[in-house]
Amino acid sequence: MRIAICEDDATMQEKLREAIEDWAESRKMKVDVICYPSAEAFVFAWPGISFDLAFLDIQMKNMSGIELAKFIRKTDSNMLLVFVTSFKQYALDGYDVNAMHYLIKPLSLAKLLPILDRARVIWTSHRDAAMIVSNEAGQSTLPYGDIFYISTSSHIASVHTGNSVYELRKPMNELIEMLPDYFLMCHRSYIVNIFKVYCIYKDSLLLSNEVSLPVSRKKSKALHDAFVRLHTGR
Repeated sequence: MRIAICEDDATMQEKLREAIEDWAESRKMKVDVICYPSAEAFVFAWPGISFDLAFLDIQMKNMSGIELAKFIRKTDSNMLLVFVTSFKQYALDGYDVNAMHYLIKPLSLAKLLPILDRARVIWTSHRDAAMIVSNEAGQSTLPYGDIFYISTSSHIASVHTGNSVYELRKPMNELIEMLPDYFLMCHRSYIVNIFKVYCIYKDSLLLSNEVSLPVSRKKSKALHDAFVRLHTGR
């Protein structure tokens, strides 16, 4: 697992790096942690290096962590993003870029470790699990993490990613059984990847790619609860 730390405070950067490496050792997991002193340094290096998880300091000189996250999201919708900030009011900005979580300074291991554990679960699911789908080009393997939502009509499922649609001949009940638990029904005809949800309203939700889906009354509470757990850890 490759992790980036973009933090202009050298002391905080080192504490975070050491905490991540200690966590990885305790989980018997190999990680590659690369640190950057500014958003500009990350942008310069990023085209040649792919990351699974990035910790972004919100308040940096020139380019902020929020601006950097928006830059990342232009081409990468799957990188897990965690904001690091001294101010709680910035946390809501994370929803604009589908951030996984935020950390309030000073660094607390009690807050950091559950975030790392959750990131590991997401990363493992996205890396190892996939389904076979088809479109006009033929059959292909599609990682679950690339899926935004699935719509169904009769026994035909349309699997939607950020820029493609694939077909799968399975009824809704079979789809729910085969998908990871971060996929939830938001309506009798729709299954959504909770990691791709930007915000939830009373009878609809908005995905991070600006697609709106209906939310039925029966599915509303479970969906809201999952969304809150994802972004708060509670």
